[in-house]
Amino acid sequence: AHRLRARPDADVVSMALLAPAPDGLKAPDLGGATAARWRSTSPTYAVTALQKYAAEPAPAADLDACRTLEARALQVRARLNGDMGSALVGRPVRPCDFASFDELVEESCDAARNQTLGRADLAGDATGPALVAAEHSDCLPAHGARAFDARGARVASLEGLLDLARAGGGVVGFPAEDVADARATWDQNAAADVWLVPSTVHFVWPTVRTGHVTRTSLEDAESSADRGHASSITTLSMRPQVFRISKFLLEHETDGLIARNKPRIKPSEVGLVGRAGDRTRTSTNAWDTASPVARDVIGRAFRLLKIDAHRKLEDGLQVLHYSRAQWYKPHVDYFTQRNAGGGNVEDDAFSNAIPAANNGTNRFATVFLYLNDAAEGGETVFPLSTTHASYRGGRLVHAGTNRTPGFIRDADAAWVCNGSSEALRVVPRTGDSVLFYSQRGDGSLDGYSLHGSCPMVDGEKWAANLWVWNRPRDAIDRAKAAARKQLAVKFMNARAHAVDLFWDDGGDLSLQGPIPPGQAVDVNTFPGHKFVVKVDGPKGTQVGAWTMKQGMNTQIRIT
Repeated sequence: AHRLRARPDADVVSMALLAPAPDGLKAPDLGGATAARWRSTSPTYAVTALQKYAAEPAPAADLDACRTLEARALQVRARLNGDMGSALVGRPVRPCDFASFDELVEESCDAARNQTLGRADLAGDATGPALVAAEHSDCLPAHGARAFDARGARVASLEGLLDLARAGGGVVGFPAEDVADARATWDQNAAADVWLVPSTVHFVWPTVRTGHVTRTSLEDAESSADRGHASSITTLSMRPQVFRISKFLLEHETDGLIARNKPRIKPSEVGLVGRAGDRTRTSTNAWDTASPVARDVIGRAFRLLKIDAHRKLEDGLQVLHYSRAQWYKPHVDYFTQRNAGGGNVEDDAFSNAIPAANNGTNRFATVFLYLNDAAEGGETVFPLSTTHASYRGGRLVHAGTNRTPGFIRDADAAWVCNGSSEALRVVPRTGDSVLFYSQRGDGSLDGYSLHGSCPMVDGEKWAANLWVWNRPRDAIDRAKAAARKQLAVKFMNARAHAVDLFWDDGGDLSLQGPIPPGQAVDVNTFPGHKFVVKVDGPKGTQVGAWTMKQGMNTQIRIT
């Protein structure tokens, strides 16, 4: 008797039966075997046909590695970049069934797209909007489609896939019996996961589930830099996609970055135009783009992201210092119409900021580095995360906050940094880093990546960050040059009583100062900024509002 177990989604089972002949006897004649002699224990499946082969069927791949039955039976699970490691998607494939590696990538990527795009249930409530196909993106290896394993290693051949399957790392999603979901495509015969990354987008580490840990090498295979250096990547949140990277920095690097940049720090700036003195960011910083330590760290960050390093894909290393009470109000790192210096589509200084459309350019990921253990405070906070381990359903921000990327009320910003709230707050730990994505696996921008630095309560915090772009940042450089055309505006109070001038930061009013009757205030500002004038404070009566534009009359009379 022979016992077979079929995949739940299979309607054909093939088996090679080896029947050695006893001494002195002829090999048994299997010619009389019929389907009726095989029974199925499943009420759903029945044996309907029995085919006999006089010889082994030839594999599609013309490789010596595919000459054995063992190799032909090996399976990997083909998945789409950005699927979060969901158990509900993924297609088992046999590498030896394909004539070439490029054929496997193209066909499996197309199949994974058909199975995954448009689904909003990949990770339940943590999924966010369904993935879509980025404009101009396809599955052709000639255009840049490629494959990565669960540890982020690039796979480039059928032999590599067979080696991966033999290594038996296993698939990373939940088995069907664990998720108790009939839609799950889990297959215990698939030995390893492979993520197919279409052209025009970048590999995104799969979150899988909160607490999931992956070990990845940070070594440069060509130069041997960081030989033996590996880090553990731990999922802190499913949405936004946040990971802690352990032991990313070496001790001499943390000390060296502080020592080099301590004498060079100055007040931090915000926005495309580099506006200093903003109350939403009170830290100091310095830029380190060329020192040997900075270049080593930047190269390692690119290897963590599995992107080929290129100067035009980075902003340089920004070294940050926070003293007591200094903070950075939660914000998004990518540029939008609101934070790029433009008031609307026509005069936006950086309108090509949508990566999934028209080959747009924007920040893709942030690698945030901790250079010391902050004594108290200084956590990196993610106000919109509800998928981290410590969240129990408590209120974090006002409803609707996520509808305006980068916006959060001052009261909510203070609350999520309060130790009584359930917000995701990552405590600084020397040498560790936090990785989070501004873009999802399809190139769409993720407003849930809202993050900030909580105020320092005691001691100081040294940190650094690297922003990596999805495409060369030539467009942003040109946009910065255009956006830096400052406007010198004079607000003249022609009323009989004093008024208060506020900068409207997306609903939050920042007092610029009172203007006595008959006097004026000069303001250096930029296109897109909005100012309002009120009497009797921020809750008083509004008497005027102006949005700054190039070519406007800069002599504003308040009546």
